[in-house]
Amino acid sequence: MISSRRYDLDWLRVIAFLILIYFHSAIFFIPGGLPMIQNADTSTGMEIFVHISSQFRLGLLFFISGVGVAFARRRKTPWEFVRERSRRLLIPLLVGILFIVPPMIYVEKLFLGEFVGSLLSFYPQFFTEGFYPNGNLSWHHLWFIAYLFIYCLIAVWFFDWMENRGKAVVDRWVNRCSGYGIYKYIGLLLAIEIPLRALFPGFRDLVHDGASFSHWFLLFIAGFVVANNESILDNATRLRFISLCGAVVSIVLYYLVFGEKTLIADYSDALLIPKYLAYCVIRITMAWCCILSCLGFAGRHLRFNSPTLAFLSEAVYPLFILHLTIITILGYWVVGQPWALSVKYMTITTGTIVLTLASYGWCIRPFNFMRLLFGVKPKAAVIGSVPNQSGVLE
Repeated sequence: MISSRRYDLDWLRVIAFLILIYFHSAIFFIPGGLPMIQNADTSTGMEIFVHISSQFRLGLLFFISGVGVAFARRRKTPWEFVRERSRRLLIPLLVGILFIVPPMIYVEKLFLGEFVGSLLSFYPQFFTEGFYPNGNLSWHHLWFIAYLFIYCLIAVWFFDWMENRGKAVVDRWVNRCSGYGIYKYIGLLLAIEIPLRALFPGFRDLVHDGASFSHWFLLFIAGFVVANNESILDNATRLRFISLCGAVVSIVLYYLVFGEKTLIADYSDALLIPKYLAYCVIRITMAWCCILSCLGFAGRHLRFNSPTLAFLSEAVYPLFILHLTIITILGYWVVGQPWALSVKYMTITTGTIVLTLASYGWCIRPFNFMRLLFGVKPKAAVIGSVPNQSGVLE
C-alpha cells in the first residue's frame, strides 16, 4: 500500500477532469458529436484532439478511481465498503438523472427544434418520451458513476482476496512486471480487446458495451494493484519517456494506417482480419502508454501540495456531475454568436470552469445536505483530517 500521500495522483485526477471540460467543449465544433448542438464551422484539430484523448482519458479516470477505491476500503469490511459506495455513488447518480441531465436535454431539443416551451413544461417529457437520443430519458455522462459502482460490486470480494489469500500471487505478478515488464499489461488488455471489440463496439448502456466495460474494468483493477505496490508508480516515473515515445508512435501509426475514427468492417476485404488485429494492438498500446506517460510525468513533476489542490481534490466529483450541463447551456448560446471559432471555444471552456467552481464553492461546499447529494463527505468528516488519497470518484 502507498504509505505516504501521493499528491501527483491528486493532481492527475484534477487534470483528467480538466481534459473532460476541453473534450466535451470541443464536441460543438466537430461533426456528429453528442450533445447534438453543432457550430456552423468545424475544426479538424479539435476532431483529432477529441479522438486521441478518447483513447485514454476514460481509462485514466478508471485507473485513478481504482487507486482511490484501495484507500476507501481501508479499515472497512466488504459490506461496509459496499454501503459507503452506495451512498457516495448512487445518491449523486439519482440526483444527476433527476435534476442535472434534464436541462441539458431540454437545451439540445430547443436547438434541434424538437421542443418549444419552458424547462418546466419539458420536464415531464424527460421521463415519458422514451430513451435518448430518439426520446429524452438519459444518464448522459453519469454513466461513468453507474459503471464505477458496478465495478466496485464486482471487485469487492476479489479485492479482499488480493489483499489476503491471493497476495502472494499478486506479488509474483507485480515482480514480473518490474522494469519494462510494466508494458506486459498490454497483452492482458489485448486478450479482452481482440475477442470482444468486434462483438461489442457499441453504446455505453451496459448491454452493448462489453469490450469497453471489460477494458475499463482491467484498468480499474490495475489502479487498485498500483495502490498496493508503489514500486509500479516509481517504475512508470523512470520509464516516462519510453511511455511517451510509445504513445506518440502509436498515435502516428494509427493515423497513417487507418486515418479514420474507427475501422470500417468491409467483409469483402481479404485483409480485414490483419487490419482488425493491427487496429486493436495500436489502440491498446496507445491507451496504456498514454496512461503510463501521465503517471510518469505526474510522478516526476507534480509531487507537491497546495491549497488549490486541497480545494480541487474535494471539488472534482461535484464538478464532474455539473460540468456537461453547464457546457451544453453555454454552447447553446455561444454557437449562435458571430465570433471566431477559437473565441467560442475559449468562452465555453473558461465559462464552464468558472461556473462549476462557483457552483461548488457557493452552493455545495458549505452545506452538508448538498455535499450528501453530490457525493462529498460531510464537513465534520474532513475537518482536522488529511483527505483520503482518492480517485476521480473517491
